[in-house]
This record gives sequence, C-alpha cells and structure tokens, in this order.
Amino acid sequence: MISSLASDLIYFTLNNNPEIYAERFCNKRLTGAEEEARSIETRSPLRDFDLIITSIHYEPDIVNLVRLLQASGVNPFREARQTPIIAGGPVVMANPIPFSDLIDVFVIGEVESSLDKIVEIWLQFKGDKKAFLEEVSKLSYVYVPGLTEGEVVKSYPADLNACFYPVRQIVNTKIEPVFGRGFKLEVNRGCMFACSFCMETRVMAPYRERSLGLLKKLIEEHLTYNPGEKRVVLYSLSFPVRKDHLRILEFMVENNLIASQPSIRLDLINEELLELLRALNQKTITIAPESFSLTTQKLFFKYVKPCEWFEEKIGAALSKGFNVKIYLVYGAPWEGLESIKENIECLKRVISKAKGKRWRAVVSLNPLIPKPHTPFQYFGMKNMKELKQVFKIYKENLKGLVESRAYDIEWSLMQAFLSLSEKPLGKLIATWAEEGGGLHGFKKVAKGFNIDLSRVFNGYRFEETLPWSFIKIPYEKSVPSRIQAEIIYSFMEKARRLSRE
Repeated sequence: MISSLASDLIYFTLNNNPEIYAERFCNKRLTGAEEEARSIETRSPLRDFDLIITSIHYEPDIVNLVRLLQASGVNPFREARQTPIIAGGPVVMANPIPFSDLIDVFVIGEVESSLDKIVEIWLQFKGDKKAFLEEVSKLSYVYVPGLTEGEVVKSYPADLNACFYPVRQIVNTKIEPVFGRGFKLEVNRGCMFACSFCMETRVMAPYRERSLGLLKKLIEEHLTYNPGEKRVVLYSLSFPVRKDHLRILEFMVENNLIASQPSIRLDLINEELLELLRALNQKTITIAPESFSLTTQKLFFKYVKPCEWFEEKIGAALSKGFNVKIYLVYGAPWEGLESIKENIECLKRVISKAKGKRWRAVVSLNPLIPKPHTPFQYFGMKNMKELKQVFKIYKENLKGLVESRAYDIEWSLMQAFLSLSEKPLGKLIATWAEEGGGLHGFKKVAKGFNIDLSRVFNGYRFEETLPWSFIKIPYEKSVPSRIQAEIIYSFMEKARRLSRE
C-alpha cells in the first residue's frame, strides 16, 4: 500500500486539513510474526491514534491489516473496538461483506469525492464512535454494517482535471515498488473496455481522463520538486487508448524522461508507439491477450483475432528490440483441450520469433478468478484438479517459458473465496492473521473452520439476489455483466447439446 497512488491521495488529502495530522503505517513482513506497528513519521504506536484509514486493493490485504492491528494491541473486531476503522478501495467497492465484522465504515467511492466529508463528520463526533457511525451512515456512498439500509451508490469525481493531485509523493526507500520507483502519473481512471473477467473495469467506472495540458503541468511540477527523478510511472488500466494519447509520451521524450508503461492493448501497437516507448527507455512491453483461442476471445469480450494477427503485433515489438511479457488466463468454464492446444500452438509460433532474434519472451499463466460484478460471479471457478491438469499441460509444452507456479492456483482459490463470500469472515481472518497470514496460514485455518467453497466453484444462480447487489456503480450498465453472462451461458449450453449429439 505504501507504494500505491491511493496512499498518496489519502495521506496528503488528510494532511491538507488543518485539523488533521496523519501518519503512515505498514507491515514489516507479509507473513509470520509482525512486530508492533509504529508510524513511519514519529514511531508512535498505532493504538494511540484516534482514527485508522486504509485502502484494500487486493483481497489478501485484509489479513495483513489484521496482523498489524493484533501486533499493536488494537482489537480487530469493530464491536469490541473504540477506534473507528474506515476502508475503501476496489475490493471494498466490489463486496464489503466478508470484512463487515472487522471494518466500521466502508467507503463505496473515490478519495476525492468522499474523504473530506467523512473526516468532517468524524471531527464533529470525535470520541463518540456510536454518534459518528450513525451520522456517517447517512451518506449515500457509505456502508456501515448494522446501520446502513438500502442502496449504497458509488461516489466519484466526474472531472479529474478539477481534483487535487499529489505531485509530492511518498517514496519507498527500503523496498522496490512493484512498478519501480518514479513519479506516479495517473493518466486516466476506469476503463473504456468491458473485458468479462475484469472487476476493476466495473467498480472503477465510469471511464475518465486527465487532459494533456494537466498531465504536462503535473510532470513539470514534479520536476520542480524533484529534478533528479526522471522516471514516470504511468498509472492506468489501459493506456494509450487513442492516438492523441501519444502526445503525452512525446512530451516526456522531449523532456528526456524515462517511462514505465502499463500493459498495452495489442490493437494499439504501431510503429509510432514503439518508437516513443524505445525513446523513453522502456525495455519490456507487457501485453495481455488473455487467450489466442477465438472462442475464448469472444467470451472474454476483448479481441477476436487469428494467431497471425498476434504474431504480427508481437513480432513488431520484438523487431524493435523489446522483451515481451505475455499474460494468459486459463480455466474459463467453457475451455477444453482444444482451446489449450490453440494457445500453445500460437505461443510456440510467437516465441520462436523471439528466440530467432535472441530476445526474451516470457509467459505468465493466471487462473481465472471469479469476481463480484463480473459474469463469472454466476459460474465460479474450475476445480483445483482440473486447473492443475491444465497448468501441467502448459508447463510441459512450454518448458523454460512459463513464469507461473502451481502455487498460484491455490492462492487464486483463496482470493475467490474472499471475494465471493456472502458472510462476514472476521473470525477466520483473525485466526488466519494469528497463524501469520500467507497461503500456508490460510490453508491451515481453512481446515479448522471447515469452510464452504461451493460459491467458489459454482457461483451464484441467475435468479438469486447477489449479496453485493445493494452496491450500485454508476455506468455499470455500460459493462453489462448479466448480459455477458447470458451470452456465456448460452454458448456453454449449445456446446453441451452438440457434445451429446
């Protein structure tokens, strides 16, 4: 979290308020015994603070939060604790129920349009948790377990150009951030595409952009504060998505900057983009075709292109001297051996080009994880035996090229269990935290709690009311999960009939 743009937004938004002084905390390790949490700024203990605010971006983040609380003498259960804990983030916006006996206030919204008002209410009722929760529960974008009734509607700033942006940013000097160190520049928010497997497309809707003029200004301000930091980390679910987005890359080239570009859509790869990325000193291009199978492409609602098209696009990147990282998703409910063979054959053709030119192409294999607000909430996940068999086929046919591990399958199961839960999981999570967190801790605790995995493997029925249906995301109809699910279901039913015939 300390390396995330969300932490910058929360931290500086809070400290811009003259009545607030905020400090930061983070886990020292991701598993095992956690030492007492003390703030980065003044080494003050966490238990001495009047309010705790966090963002949950990734389901397993919750166990690390609880490990931090336990190590600091703060009761993780909301009803046994006087200090309110407020949580936001994509995971919370998707389904707060699993964490509802731990967290007091869930923010279904984005920092810029929600945090100031919540803090204003907290300042008004500071020291009276009951009154604070009663008052804050009246906000349309807040979910307070036990108090909120009816719909909760996501809050978001319509115009990112009018929002505060943290030009001075937190730098993690001890651990290399996931995307490396550099100035984090959020170019857009949300996504204009509707890939069926993507939860963030839905919970971060609607799609919005910052103007070219503002992006240039933010970079210039950053260079004024930190002239030695020439690296810019572009924050986006998908960028560039239009030709005019290349202008910001040109601006960075003109200013002798280095860029870290997120995953690039293959249909946007062209000579101009590749030359700009090379000038920005990018070494590796990350692409996410998800699948080379035409059937899977159609049902992922991303690309519908033959292998030759992928060869051409990836070959163009390789010919410019880039290394290529390819993300594939496997384990879709309709996938059979034929789809796997299509992927393997196309990958072999693509990678043979890389080998011929002595460039590096690696493949990251990722199990499909059913998430709330996506069509796969209705289908669930393939069982572990099937997933491990599929993984084994890929590993055997792509020796030396696949980065993923069988371990990732069990980790994915844990994520799916948390994300699709219809019940509070506080006791399980607290026990898991006592066991040190991590996959090993989860597996150990899961046995003791005899957890029900039926939702993970079966999903929810169309006629059921989804546990998170009270959360309303504006523009969610523009990425229609139910319609996509019905198309997927229709295809699977047709395939079953044909197989019987």
